[in-house]
Amino acid sequence: MKTFYAKYLHIFLLMIIISGLILSPLSARAEAKTFQIDPAKIDAYVEAAMDRLHIPGAALGIVKGDRTVYLKGYGISGPDQAPVTPQTPFVLGSTSKSFTALAVMQQVEAGKIELDAPVQRYLPYFRTADQTASSKITVRHLLNQTSGFSIYAGRKGMVEGDMPIEQHIRDLKDTLLAKPAGSGYEYSNINYNILSGIVQAVSGKPYTQYVSDHIFKPLAMNHSYADPEQARNDGLATGYQPVFGYMVPTKQLNHEATVASGYLISSAEDMSNYLIAQLNGGRFQARTVLSEQGVRQMHEPGASIADGLFYGMGWSVNNGVIFHNGITENTYSFMAMDGDYGIVLLINAYDFLSSYDGIVSGLNGIVHGQERSAAELPDYTKSYVILDLIMAVILALILRSVYSLWTWKTKFKATPLRITVHAVSIVCLNVLLPLAVLIYFPKLDPAPWSVVTLFFPGAGHALLFIPIVLLGLGAIKTVLLLRSGLERKRSAVRRVTG
Repeated sequence: MKTFYAKYLHIFLLMIIISGLILSPLSARAEAKTFQIDPAKIDAYVEAAMDRLHIPGAALGIVKGDRTVYLKGYGISGPDQAPVTPQTPFVLGSTSKSFTALAVMQQVEAGKIELDAPVQRYLPYFRTADQTASSKITVRHLLNQTSGFSIYAGRKGMVEGDMPIEQHIRDLKDTLLAKPAGSGYEYSNINYNILSGIVQAVSGKPYTQYVSDHIFKPLAMNHSYADPEQARNDGLATGYQPVFGYMVPTKQLNHEATVASGYLISSAEDMSNYLIAQLNGGRFQARTVLSEQGVRQMHEPGASIADGLFYGMGWSVNNGVIFHNGITENTYSFMAMDGDYGIVLLINAYDFLSSYDGIVSGLNGIVHGQERSAAELPDYTKSYVILDLIMAVILALILRSVYSLWTWKTKFKATPLRITVHAVSIVCLNVLLPLAVLIYFPKLDPAPWSVVTLFFPGAGHALLFIPIVLLGLGAIKTVLLLRSGLERKRSAVRRVTG
């Protein structure tokens, strides 16, 4: 399942933003005064980017040193047209992983967790399909994404999160590891789901309550939640997804078991407080959530992803830039730190065809004195015009094929050549092609069809159902072709005997 595309897609998306977050800050380090906040330029860029990418709402926070220097909400938070503010809660996606890593490190400093201890010390029931391999997975392996769990298994878990975390972990007993523990990096949400179970076990508190008590409250994150119901009462932003180019509000699944890997909730204001603590050795104002050494350990390169790019503990690291993005079925987040500067962007939409990482790159350029244009971002309208045209052509061909079945009896002339041509056509277009799509498309960027349709509604459903329709049409054509061949043989026999 490790095709080139599958292995490097996540890396490619990260490298898009790294190019902007590293090159600009390097010049900023040489001349610190180049850092500047120009509200007019920032607002114009964000609004243009939102218009170009059809983004309903966004919130931005920028911090420097121990203070927040810019906070702003843009657009709407949902169908009720309520404006986004810096206090509007958003579902974070995988930026949640850094909170889980912080919770683990707090328990390490409390003497309740050892990083190189096996997971089974804290969760005796933890098993994978290979019980021997299970015993070798350590807490550090989970934090560094080197446990051996696959990206496919992690994504599959996103649609299987409607259960308590303990049950979710117990269900891993049939899961195969992609590689031996500690042998290499592979990003998998499962790692951080297991970590939440460990935090829960050693602290004696539900993971959601632990994060609220030991991270959100000390950092004055008053609009942050681990429970979506509580967040809804505080104006939780509704997520949007494009369906054949139309951006529509959609509901998230219940992700109770996968909160730790991707479904914590926070606001731009709160995330700015969080970045200040990360930038200042665990300190925010008069409160400390982790020692300076512990924070430094989280930010250290732990596992190699690609040349110069590493995964730490809930953070990616490249040449001193520490960052992570977050994607759910209908929200997006990105946070990054370089030196004493940090930025967080929250968006209440996700578009499978457009990378929002470029927005952060553009913002980073602006605050470091560069001229950046939203025209550099993907063209949403063009992408979906092309997609919709392709879908329209495919639909027209399918309708034409269906129509040909109705007229088969009157129009099809069963000659040997035509029978052969139709047989080859059925094998290629109605058997091999749809089977190839059904089997191999999910392996390109490994995820089961349930995840494809969740993250790519409309077109993802079409990609699933079109091959099924083609297989059905192929079965009908095969029956008609066999009948036509038999009728031709009977006619030939009658001519000979008649």
